[in-house]
Amino acid sequence: MLNSTFRLNGIFVLVIWLLTTSLSVAQEQQTRGPGEHRIVVDGHEYFLHVVKQGEGFFALARRYNVTQQEILEANPELEEGLKKDQVIKIPVIEGRNDNKNNMARSGDFILHTVEKGQTAWFISRKYGVDVHDIYEHNAGSEKQLIVGSIIRVPVKKEEPRQEQQKDEDQFIYHEVQPGNTLYSLARRYNVTVEGILQNNPGLRSGSLLPGSLVRIPRVAEFAETAASSTKEDAGVIQGEGYIYHEIRPGQTLYSISKRYQVDLNTIRDANPDVDTNDLKPGYMLRIPRDSEQQVATSEDQQNLFERHKVKRKETLFSISRQYNVDMETIRKVNPDVDFSNLKKGTELNIPMDQWFVQNIPGVEEHDEMVAGVPDSLKVERFIPAKNLCDNNEGIGFSRPAKVAVLLPFALDATDEANVIVKVENGDTIRTPRKYPVISRRSRIFVEFYEGVLLALDKLKEENVNVDLSVYDITQNNGNIELLLNSNPELKEVDIIIGPARSDDLDVVSEFSIKHQIKLVYPLSNVNPVLDRNPYVFQVNTPDTLLFDKMANEIVRQSESYNLLAIIPEGEDPYASAFLDNLRQTVFFNEFSLNKDMNYREYRMMGKEDMTNLEALLDPVKKNFVVVPTNSEATISKIVPTLAGIAEKGKINISLFGMTEWLRAQSIEPEDMFTLNTQLFTFFAFDYESDETQDFIEKYRSWYHTEPHAVSSYFQNSSSSSGYSRYGAWGYDVAYYFISSLTRRGAYFEFCPEPLLDVQPVQFNFSFKRISNWGGFYNDGIFMLRFLPGYKVVRTPVISFQPMLPIEDDDNNTIESF
Repeated sequence: MLNSTFRLNGIFVLVIWLLTTSLSVAQEQQTRGPGEHRIVVDGHEYFLHVVKQGEGFFALARRYNVTQQEILEANPELEEGLKKDQVIKIPVIEGRNDNKNNMARSGDFILHTVEKGQTAWFISRKYGVDVHDIYEHNAGSEKQLIVGSIIRVPVKKEEPRQEQQKDEDQFIYHEVQPGNTLYSLARRYNVTVEGILQNNPGLRSGSLLPGSLVRIPRVAEFAETAASSTKEDAGVIQGEGYIYHEIRPGQTLYSISKRYQVDLNTIRDANPDVDTNDLKPGYMLRIPRDSEQQVATSEDQQNLFERHKVKRKETLFSISRQYNVDMETIRKVNPDVDFSNLKKGTELNIPMDQWFVQNIPGVEEHDEMVAGVPDSLKVERFIPAKNLCDNNEGIGFSRPAKVAVLLPFALDATDEANVIVKVENGDTIRTPRKYPVISRRSRIFVEFYEGVLLALDKLKEENVNVDLSVYDITQNNGNIELLLNSNPELKEVDIIIGPARSDDLDVVSEFSIKHQIKLVYPLSNVNPVLDRNPYVFQVNTPDTLLFDKMANEIVRQSESYNLLAIIPEGEDPYASAFLDNLRQTVFFNEFSLNKDMNYREYRMMGKEDMTNLEALLDPVKKNFVVVPTNSEATISKIVPTLAGIAEKGKINISLFGMTEWLRAQSIEPEDMFTLNTQLFTFFAFDYESDETQDFIEKYRSWYHTEPHAVSSYFQNSSSSSGYSRYGAWGYDVAYYFISSLTRRGAYFEFCPEPLLDVQPVQFNFSFKRISNWGGFYNDGIFMLRFLPGYKVVRTPVISFQPMLPIEDDDNNTIESF
C-alpha cells in the first residue's frame, strides 16, 4: 500500500510538473511578440517575422535593433519591397537583440549603415539630432566614418504634439487627427461647438484638416477628460470582407462614410436592418471593403476620367503634379493599382472636372457640427457645403455690394503741389497750375484708386452694383478712430480695402473684428494683426511665409540633377533664413521620400569664385543654381560670373533668383537668358493675355499713362518713374474681392475652389489662412522664366503636399499627406 500510494503521488507530481511546464511555455508564447520565433539557417540565427500591412524597413529595423541594410542582406529578395504576410528573416545579433533586455533598449538608438560620402553632420541632419550626439555614442566618428560601418544615432525624444499647451491660461492646442469632428472635439473637451468656432473662425466651413491646430478654450475640468480619452480607432474591427465600425455618440452616416471614403448608399445597402437616420451608439456598422473605392466605368461616365499610361521612373507624386490632382484622389479612383510598386505601362484613371463636380460633399456634412448650436447660428454660420458658395443675400444684384476704401491720399499735399507760389514786389501770388500734377505723397494711392475705378467699370459691364465709399485717412490713429466711429455707414459695409500702412492697421483691424467686416490689407507686407484677425486678407505677403513653397519648387525641378546654393560672402539674414528652408526640403526629399538629390553649397569668396564654381558645376549634367539673396551688390557680382562660366565652358546652368531681382538695375538682361533664369515674383504681366491687353488699353485711354507691373523688368521703379506702377494693383484687388463677394456671397473665404474666370492682371491670388483663428495671406507666386529666343513667360507656382511615410502606434508604416 505504501509503495502503491507513493507511485500514485509520484504520478500526480509528474502530471502537475508537466501541466506547469506546458503552462509556462504557453505563457511565454503568449507574451512573446509576434514574429519573434527563432530559426537557424546555414549556421546563422534569425527571427522569423510576418510582415503586416504597410510595415516598412525603418519600423522593422527600430523594432529589432538592426539596420535596414542588415535586413536586406539577410533577405536579398526584398529589393522589390515588403509585402503583406511575407515571412522574412531578421538576424539575431549578440549584444543587440539576442535577449529581452537588449530588445527593450532598441528604442534608444537608430542603427545606421554609413554610405559613401556621408559625414557625421550629414547623418545628424538626416535624423534631426545634434552632431555631438553622434560623436558621443560612436568613438572616433568625429575624425572619420568608415563606409559600411554601423553607427548608433540616439533617438530624439520629443514631447507629443497632440495637445500643445500654449497660452496655458486660455487655450489647449489640439492637433487634428483623421476622423476628428467639431462635435467630437466639443464632447472630448466639454465645450460647445460654438465655443470652438469663436476661437477658430477658420473652422466655420466645417473642414478639419488633419495636422492643423485647433484652439480649445481652457476650462479647469478639461484636463482629466482629455487625459482619459480613447483613441479614434477604438471600436474598429478589420474583417476579411468588411470593416466593422462601432457607432459613437454624435456620429452620422455621412461622417462615417467620409472616414472610410465609402458611398452613403453602399453603407445603407450593407446594413439593411439599421435605421441610418437614427444610429444607435454601441452598435456595429458593416463597411464593405470591396466597395470602398468604386470607380464608374460605364460608357456614360467615361467623360469623368482621362487615361494616363505610367512612364518609366514616374511616381504617384509626379503624376499628381502633372494633372494637378491630389494623390489620395488618384488612389481612390484606381483601387486595383498597387501604388507601392507602380510599374511602367500601368493605366490610371485621372479625374476630370466633371468628376469633381459630381463628388462635392452633400448637405449631411454638417450634421455633427450643428448639435447643440443655437438655431440663430445654424442658419447664419452652418451653411450646407453645396450652398456654401451661393450668394443667398443677392449681394451686388438685389442689393449693392458695399465697399469702403481707406487710404492716405494726402489730398492737401496734392492741392499744395498744384499751386504755383510767386513773390512779386513783396506780395505772395498763388496761381493754379495749368496742367495738374499729383504730389509724390499721393501718387501711389491715386494710381491704386485709378485701378479700383477700372475694376468697377468692368463689374458694371457684368451688371454688378457696387456702393463705393472713399476716405482720405491721415497717419494719426486718433483721427482714423474718429473717422470710423463718426461714420455709421462704415459699420454696414461688406469689405474695407485699406489701410496702406501698418501703423494704421491696429485701429482698423479692431473695427473689422468688432463688426465682422472683411478687411483687405492691400499694400504693406508688414502685418501685426494677421495671426489674430480672422477677417483680414493680406495681399502683399512677406517672402518668409513662402520660403517653404519656393524651396519645394526648386527641389522639385532639380531632382536627379545637380543643385548648388551660392551663399553671399557677408552676413545676409534673408539668405540664411531661406537656406534653412532649402536644406530641410532637400533632406526631407532625400531621406523621407527617397529622392535622388545632389545638393551642394558654396560661399562666395571674391576673386576665386569663377575657378571654384567651375570645379563644382558639371560640364555634362544640368546644373540648377540658386542665389538666395535680394542684395543687388551680391547679384551684380555673381550673375556675370555665372554667365561667363556658362558661355566659356558651354555649361548648362539654370539659375533661380529671388523676388526683388526685377528691381535690380545693375543686372544685364541678356545674362538672364544665358543662364535660363527663373525668378520668383509676386507681380508680373502676361502680355499675351487678352485680359492684360484689355486692361492696358483702357488704362491708357482713361489716364494717358502706361501701366506696368510693380516690378517691371530691371527698370527704375521709384515714384518718379514715368509710368503707373500701382494701377494694376488696385484693379486686381478690387475686381478679385468684389467678384468673390458678389459671386460667392458673404462667406466666400470658405469656398475651396478658385474663381477660374476672374483673372488678375499682375497677381496670382491664392489665399491661405495662417491658422484656424487668424487671417489669410496671399500664397500665390509666379515663376518668371527667361527662355531661349529672348522670350519671357510667367507660370504660377503650384503647392503640392508630398506623401510622407509615418508610423502608427504599432510601428506600422502608413501614408500621410
